[in-house]
This record gives sequence, C-alpha cells and structure tokens, in this order.
Amino acid sequence: MIELFQFIFVAVLLGIGSVMDIRTREIPNWISIVVALSAIMNFRFENLWGIIVAVIFFSVALSTGKIGGGDVKLIAALSIVCGLWGSLALLLFAQIAMLVFYGVSVIVQKLRGRTADKAPGDSFCLPFVPFIFIGYVASVILI
Repeated sequence: MIELFQFIFVAVLLGIGSVMDIRTREIPNWISIVVALSAIMNFRFENLWGIIVAVIFFSVALSTGKIGGGDVKLIAALSIVCGLWGSLALLLFAQIAMLVFYGVSVIVQKLRGRTADKAPGDSFCLPFVPFIFIGYVASVILI
C-alpha cells in the first residue's frame, strides 16, 4: 500500500514538473527535493545504489552540456526512490520515449514539407521531464 501511495505521489510531482518544464524549460528545485524526501515513505538501504545512475547522468550532462541541471537533480532524487535497476530502467524508457517522439515529429515535419534543419549555432531543446515521467511510470509498471 505504501508503495502505491509513493508511486502516485511521485507521479503527480512528475506530472507537475512536466507541465512546468514544457512551459518554462525549468524545473523548480522543490520538486526534486520532495521527490527525494518521498524515498522515506518506502526507504530501503539498497536503493542508495541508484546514486550510481545519478553520477553517470551527471557526468554525461557535464561533458555534453546538453542536459539541464534541473534534469540532473530530478534524476538524482528519483535514483534514491527507484534504486539502481529502477533508475536504469527509468532512463532507458525515458530515452526510448524521447526518441519515438522525436522520430515521429521529424516524420510529421517531412510530411508537411518542412525540414528539421536548423542554422549553425541554433539549439533545439526538448523538455526532458515529460519523458522522465513516462520512464518512471513504465519502469514501475514493468519492473
């Protein structure tokens, strides 16, 4: 019962974060803090191994500069909630969801006669929290 409550609680927080990320491309710190604190609801010492995933994600963000700090903080918070294997699954499902979304959007653009090309120096930024949300739900349901 506690696991279900924690799942719903975190899912609601990720839903709020998704809307905020889509609208402003920013994730408030309070969402990551509350997600991390929700680990207390169903704390298991072995879940702390999830920090390994957060460190790897942070390293990728630092080396590429393509991942926002809010995403890193949220993944770190979720890694404590989900543990090592849950965090890996979450990121895998999030990446798959993002690739499917991006692939479909490119196909739609081509069908409309538009190109997805951008001028050198332009940056394209997808909000990542909606995909983290999908990854979280998929990882909890499937694992």
